Amino acid sequence: MDNWPVADWQSLPELSSLKTGPHLREPTYDGIVVPEETPAVRYVADDAAIKAYCYAVDCQDPWYFGPTSPFGKRIAPSAMVLKELMWLYQTQYNRDRIRGFHQHEDVIFHAPIPAGAELVLTGRNTEKFTKRGKGYFRHLSEARGCDGRLYVSQVNTELIDLSRSGIPDDPDPRQSRRLSTVWMGDAPVSVGLSPPPKGGMRLPEGTMTVDRAQASVFSGLIDGFVNLHTDRGVAAEMGFPDLVVQGLMSVCWLSETLTRWAGPVWLSGGSMSASFLKPMLAGRMTTVRTMVAQAKDGAVDLETSFVNAAGETQAVAFSRLRTG
Repeated sequence: MDNWPVADWQSLPELSSLKTGPHLREPTYDGIVVPEETPAVRYVADDAAIKAYCYAVDCQDPWYFGPTSPFGKRIAPSAMVLKELMWLYQTQYNRDRIRGFHQHEDVIFHAPIPAGAELVLTGRNTEKFTKRGKGYFRHLSEARGCDGRLYVSQVNTELIDLSRSGIPDDPDPRQSRRLSTVWMGDAPVSVGLSPPPKGGMRLPEGTMTVDRAQASVFSGLIDGFVNLHTDRGVAAEMGFPDLVVQGLMSVCWLSETLTRWAGPVWLSGGSMSASFLKPMLAGRMTTVRTMVAQAKDGAVDLETSFVNAAGETQAVAFSRLRTG
């Protein structure tokens, strides 16, 4: 939205009211309109949303449930709002009909979000392209307070069409992405920003396991959505033996890890660029490995890999936070 502050927040449609209904269009490559503005919607970072999100990602951070935090008040998970932003285009397209995948995520957390904050979510489809016989599009979105304060911004790249073989590739202005990381299991461990981390250190290795219930809650079961993240029949139709864990869940898991590792700094300017390479399945454990790539000039750069039991990299993420 261009006009701030929002004079009448209640006049905006509620996000949940647009997730279903006869207005939704078929989510096909040809049907995706570019450019297209997503109408502004209102969203509240309330207790119900916080509890559902924290259940899904195994997070019990006291900043989300208690009256105090380093910001002087209770806050909501910033990545919880990121989840709604990623889906914002689905207020125009039928989520139940999607047979594709979230491929890439770029996010910036600009400021901590107060619990109960009344937010305005806006977005737009910016581009679409064919690459290696598949169709993709990108959606840019942001969450602001009614006073115009920017909290979260993101760009998601969606694989929307699996069957465009024989169609020539389009140029992709963002095609040069790193898809590998370095891991040194014997490197010194950094437990936070004090003492200051150094390049070549590692964070404590973690594990991430998402069961079917968590995957379903995260991916819209409460709204009645039927997709490969909530329905084993749809997953089987697409060739998977179990529910597929939404790629963004790894971003959220890592965001919560970095919130605990870096503290307020992560929620006040932290950024992440993540690519999803191999699907995660419900109930399977993923090992999460993060290295400090460099720490200089008032910034810390991190690189993370998500690795399955077979040693395959399922996702990579590159994060940055400002320390000075």
